[in-house]
Amino acid sequence: AYNRLLTPFGFQAEDRTLWEAREVYLAMSPLLHADKIEAPMLLLHGAEDNNPGTHPMQSERLFQALQGLGKTARLVNLPLESHSYAARESILQALWETERWLR
Repeated sequence: AYNRLLTPFGFQAEDRTLWEAREVYLAMSPLLHADKIEAPMLLLHGAEDNNPGTHPMQSERLFQALQGLGKTARLVNLPLESHSYAARESILQALWETERWLR
């Protein structure tokens, strides 16, 4: 998740709410630090991700922030995929995108 402000009632091992641990949520939100990201970033996301902490909007917003800041980024949404990719085509697409990106 790139913006922990969208998961205000806890995440993973963090049981405190946003209002109880504001600094933790801010520190754990890469979106709020996008201006400091220097390396090119490839974002892969399942278009139907049903994990409440990693809704596709998270990747879309980080990608938009990086673009707006003039950073190098690519967003790939894998159609019909959830939090874990299952279709052979999606896995191959993710591998192809990664290999292409690393070149």
